[in-house]
Amino acid sequence: MDMLLKVSNLALSHGQVLWTIEAMHIVEWLDRAALDSVLKKFRREKVPDFTESGQKGRQGADFVYRYEHVMDCVVAMKLVADGLAFRHVVALMRSDPEKLWQHYRRAFLESGAGQGANMEIKASDGRQLTIGGLYLDFHALISKNGVLSTPGPRLLDPWEALSRYMGLYAGLHPTGMVRLSQLATEAVRIAQEAPIVKRGRRG
Repeated sequence: MDMLLKVSNLALSHGQVLWTIEAMHIVEWLDRAALDSVLKKFRREKVPDFTESGQKGRQGADFVYRYEHVMDCVVAMKLVADGLAFRHVVALMRSDPEKLWQHYRRAFLESGAGQGANMEIKASDGRQLTIGGLYLDFHALISKNGVLSTPGPRLLDPWEALSRYMGLYAGLHPTGMVRLSQLATEAVRIAQEAPIVKRGRRG
């Protein structure tokens, strides 16, 4: 199937999103009930924001999760897994939702091409490493008082991501970088296999 069609045709229920994130093993220490609770808590904070796609409702069954909604959930849970506080994850995810959604599409479509094309790195001793895909960087800073600041989400190519991760920082420790292309391709692959999940307790 064409890559654009894969993301355009994606439509999951809340239960299928829960199944997908479980299958991705992002937050292994959370059982299904706990993961479900966290996803619902994020949804109440408009992560994802269904009003952006014209959907209205209160219960999980009221919504259809399109590709962007699924990725909001995936990225939010990855940031949780990286140790960020819930309020900080919400702040990052709400910093520029429209730009985030644009980044999600590019990260999937350019997972191995365009800006995300593979790059070969060769060490002086002959060892080689291949890196590719696009990376999401919030370049977030958290003050000693717990206040978070971010310039907003930015996409990095492999070289920029390597430089960002391996850079020298003194008195400045930015956080919030995500291997977006890898997460996007994995999420779409698994989501396409998601079974129909019977509705349990409404929430």
